Amino acid sequence: MAEDMIYTRAYSVSSAGPLISAKGPMGDPLTHTELLAEFRNHSNSWNREPTALVSVSNRIIDTVKRAFDKYYVNGDSPADIWVAFIEVPERRDETPTQIHAALPLAEECGILEANKFRHEIVFEWAIPEEFVIHKVSLQTLISRGLQRGEQFGPELQFKSTAGLRRDIATELKAIDHSSGSWEVGIYLASFARTFGARAPLDWIAHRLFYDCVHTTIVDDDVVRVNYLDERPKCVNFDFFCELDDGVDTVLYDWWLTDVDFCLDYEEFRE
Repeated sequence: MAEDMIYTRAYSVSSAGPLISAKGPMGDPLTHTELLAEFRNHSNSWNREPTALVSVSNRIIDTVKRAFDKYYVNGDSPADIWVAFIEVPERRDETPTQIHAALPLAEECGILEANKFRHEIVFEWAIPEEFVIHKVSLQTLISRGLQRGEQFGPELQFKSTAGLRRDIATELKAIDHSSGSWEVGIYLASFARTFGARAPLDWIAHRLFYDCVHTTIVDDDVVRVNYLDERPKCVNFDFFCELDDGVDTVLYDWWLTDVDFCLDYEEFRE
């Protein structure tokens, strides 16, 4: 059975639109010609003409980088910068929402380096509110410790997303080398839990890993793991079992089932 897809979006007061397009939240479905014209404008970072498209990413690392760029580069207040999680149901029979993979559009438009749109999806006009499962401000993420690590300090503004991915991959490799994949899971889950208990925590933790680490299944019990360097290692599936156990340890044993957390959550609900 196919699963619902999760995407993320960073936006702020300086964005063309939070969850709606710069042309407004409603309009007729775009023809293919209109869609390509809108995407050409959307893909041009220098374009100031409003478009009917709203973009999201299937990589958490892209969205976090965009959120911090709005802070460090654009000068927006962290309290005004938000990360939204969007869950698109596999069956969308009851919604007219039009959603498109960005890569084929970029290729059809003849955009150079079209592959940079490989992880992007665009909505026509608006992201339906019922698709939004969680929102958290950058201020909250910082207050929960996301900025304490070396990767997300002010020097991040001078890095590309690819550079950030390499740096995190290097850190994960060092943790794996010294302590094993269980500790890698601890790192991933500690990152995820800064987004809050209502966020898709397991998705965030594992998405960060696969955003920064390439894996290739070699045979039934061998996987090649490449921490974005030229020296991949081969592991068996115990590696991933231990990683999952590390994630679960942080998210459930150390946090969500913690007595103080549960009491605080019940107080919040009341």
